[in-house]
Amino acid sequence: MIDADRERLENGGGRFSVARKEIVNSWLRSQSCGVNPDAVPIVEGEVSLDARIARVAIPVLSETADVLRGGRMSLLLSAADGTMLWRWSDDTQLNTLLDRRSAVVGTRWNEEIVGTNGLGTALETVKPILIRGDEHYCQALHGFTCAGAPVRHPVTGRVAGVLSVTTLVEHTSPLITPTLLKLALEIEEQLYAGSTLRERELLHHFLAEQRHGSNAVLALNADMLITNRAGAELELDHRELWDRVEGGGVDEDLGLPENVGAVRLKAIEHAGSIVGLVIVTEPASPEPARRPLQVVGASTPHWGALRALLRAAARGCDRVLVTGETGVGKRTLLHEAFSPQPMHELDCITSEELGPRRWLAAARAAIGDLEGTVVLSHLEMLSPSLCRALGRILDDVDRRSDVLSVAATWTPADAPPEPALRALLDRFGAEPFEVPPLRRRPDDVLARLTDQGPGAPVLSREAAARLRSYPWPGNHRQLEEFRRWLLRQDQRVIDVGDLPPGWASDAAPFRLTPIQAAEAEAIAKALRMCGGNKVAAASELGISRSSLYRKLEAYRLR
Repeated sequence: MIDADRERLENGGGRFSVARKEIVNSWLRSQSCGVNPDAVPIVEGEVSLDARIARVAIPVLSETADVLRGGRMSLLLSAADGTMLWRWSDDTQLNTLLDRRSAVVGTRWNEEIVGTNGLGTALETVKPILIRGDEHYCQALHGFTCAGAPVRHPVTGRVAGVLSVTTLVEHTSPLITPTLLKLALEIEEQLYAGSTLRERELLHHFLAEQRHGSNAVLALNADMLITNRAGAELELDHRELWDRVEGGGVDEDLGLPENVGAVRLKAIEHAGSIVGLVIVTEPASPEPARRPLQVVGASTPHWGALRALLRAAARGCDRVLVTGETGVGKRTLLHEAFSPQPMHELDCITSEELGPRRWLAAARAAIGDLEGTVVLSHLEMLSPSLCRALGRILDDVDRRSDVLSVAATWTPADAPPEPALRALLDRFGAEPFEVPPLRRRPDDVLARLTDQGPGAPVLSREAAARLRSYPWPGNHRQLEEFRRWLLRQDQRVIDVGDLPPGWASDAAPFRLTPIQAAEAEAIAKALRMCGGNKVAAASELGISRSSLYRKLEAYRLR
């Protein structure tokens, strides 16, 4: 029985036989802090409903409360300092008992004050936890079951508050933990959606620098500080640094330890004013920082050049994101670019087949393996909850920052990614590596269709010209289908009239100039980002609607 473990705790320890490890550890922390196990102390905290966690979370929780009516549950929200900000329950008995145990707005529920409890222990461990009845350190709380989960700010990664779902022991439901985690994820997604453009820009600069493998990276503005582990160890004063920025600037004399190498400062400017600052400490002999390249513009490299560019883009980085249309060869390019380096692929499509728990376990094991590179393919297929969970795994795993350890592929949809996916993509740096579609790589088309071996059909000059200008909407998959068709033909030379029905007419009889091809690609991208809204796309491109319609007709983008 758990009572026996509690006696061992009171008698100075021993081997605990029933209580879970996380509960025993919490008991020991509570005991070392001198928490009274017989009564709940009342320690007041400062309630600020203007805090971001309150402004964002309370509307989400209030909306959910209507669904939970009759479920005999209570929702509790605390600030990052453990102060309870909000409480809801429609159960009169539960409300009365919570009042008697001082679980009211304005009281602090830190573990060092109250002992093992849903709010305080989740805050202490920064992990979700379920505490049943007599697992609470304080006897006054033994009548409750509490599930608690920290809510992290998706930009800074810091704990913004803690959410708890609480009920009486006799009313404990298996839905308590899933309900809690779903609510916590919804709040985090709303926090990201509500982040200002300047906060997101600050995050982008931070992630871009961190990908370069620097010792320490700090990004700050007037309201926030983002840092990696090495940067946190420098113990720089956020407020003092920003005061120096506003007072005329910051030089490289930051009072850093002697063992820190060169310091690089990067100001983030907007409308002529500095709105953010990035501080980077360089290793003694740093590798040249290389920003991941996005292949755009009129001159599009062929497949072999793309391999070299991807290797260059990933040099000195531990993560890289490869993007592009469906079928452009993102996974193939990754495997060819980094061969013979061991690569272990985990397809996000299999998350539905395996189930979230098994898939995440496989992801954690693969990413935690120090040998080789993990390829996470089809990120767009993950649900919002799996995006958030995978992001946490990437944050928790500590691998070498100068060796490619995690690569991912992402196929953009017509609409911008949802907040959970956007936050996951941000963890791969500010610039993805874009693989151009085949319509911008006509030389690769012909290279794949020629030299098929002795006896294979060949293309006439006119047929080859038509295939160079064909739009190839299916990219490599469609190209491979055409290649198989070509090999099945009996005649020695394939002319325009021999092409499959529809291909000759679909293949444009003219070729776009490199500038026209780049313009057509920019228009297509703007339409995708605007969800097909032509008015919004024209505004994004800075052209009139009539001009956009003419170009859509000319480039056959309708």
